[in-house]
Amino acid sequence: MEYFYHILVIVTIYGILAVSLNIVVGYTGILSIGHAAFYGIGAYTSALLTLHTSVPFLPALICGAALAAVAGALLGLPTLRIRGDYLLIATLGFCEIVRSILKNEVQLTRGPLGLSGIPSAE
Repeated sequence: MEYFYHILVIVTIYGILAVSLNIVVGYTGILSIGHAAFYGIGAYTSALLTLHTSVPFLPALICGAALAAVAGALLGLPTLRIRGDYLLIATLGFCEIVRSILKNEVQLTRGPLGLSGIPSAE
């Protein structure tokens, strides 16, 4: 039964990501690929807070969402006036920068090995 709940949580997370991407691309028609970068920023922030500090799950989740929102605002400021393919390229570049930082910053994120031992939400 524990495996079923794990799969249900993963499906729910990816469902939320799909719905948010559908809102941006489907309803507004804005081509943006920045969702993966914001997801990574929020996920790594909350995981690092729960691993290396005594911050409980819910405050770490809120901090991760807040940092992803700040990153979104910082990306949004210079990209307010661009549309179409140029916005797509700008968000793709941002996504690649975040991926490169997360993969190569071995001291912080353990690079390609990833983070292990993240405590579950209780």
